[in-house]
Amino acid sequence: MNDGEEAADMVRMPQVLLIGAQKAGTSAIADWLFDHGGFSRPKVFEDEPDYYSKEVHFFDNDCRYCEGPKFYGKRFDGCDGVDATPDTLQFAERVYNCYKAAGGNQSRLVKIMVILREPILRELSLYNHLAYDCRYLPQSERTPWQEQVLNSDGDIMSFDEFVAQVSLPGLEAKSGPGRSTRHGFYAAHLKKWFELFDRSQILVLSYQELQENPRKLQGRIQKFLGREIAGELTRANSNDNAHKVRSPSNKALALLDDIFASENEKLYTLLETNPGPVMEQRPFPRFSKPVSENPSRKKRLKGFK
Repeated sequence: MNDGEEAADMVRMPQVLLIGAQKAGTSAIADWLFDHGGFSRPKVFEDEPDYYSKEVHFFDNDCRYCEGPKFYGKRFDGCDGVDATPDTLQFAERVYNCYKAAGGNQSRLVKIMVILREPILRELSLYNHLAYDCRYLPQSERTPWQEQVLNSDGDIMSFDEFVAQVSLPGLEAKSGPGRSTRHGFYAAHLKKWFELFDRSQILVLSYQELQENPRKLQGRIQKFLGREIAGELTRANSNDNAHKVRSPSNKALALLDDIFASENEKLYTLLETNPGPVMEQRPFPRFSKPVSENPSRKKRLKGFK
């Protein structure tokens, strides 16, 4: 069977995957693709949360994944679909196996995008997201994932406490609680994707460019997807509030940098030795080291979700 030739029993998968990283602008990019790019949102079925219209949570959810390719494919109903589940970053093998099983050489046709953010600031953004939800959502609407930011008394942890009690144990474990924190092991995750998929199928993007030059980043995506897409990325942050922690403390910064500094070097080496499609940045920009909090200088910044 030739690429693009469909078998009668083929299950059509989404053509584009935005696999992460979590808290690195995937919502802004996904909304732009859905609103202006001609891509369909995934269908949301009865008793499923509304946010499944952006992120299906198929590959990262054991129960849903066991339902198989047809369960996943029917959410796109043969349309030009995008699944922007940021947790997919850690499940390269599941994606590959599912696309192979779906037929039609789709594993060689799918286009995969990932956007990377400096991992310490990504962790801080995760903390702020969880704290915001626990502060403003009724307890009945919160999930265990959101409540990981609460201490044993039910109070919201400080970021230092979160790093000590959630981030560091999560980084030390290979599975179980802390998966959101392990997003920051970019090199380990991407290495698996590069082994399973042709490198030309994977576009690695920079969150820093998203912030500083979103039009240029949009141009890279358009060239990668082979279509012109109008509109602009929406600069918004729904979690901006007076409680938001804007910079890590010296202590938290040191603890996380001790882990992520060497991991970031592995990432730069991996990307340099495995060049991607021509529109990808090369060399990939090195992450700017975060600045610790300064009580005398409070500057409010608006960013991408």
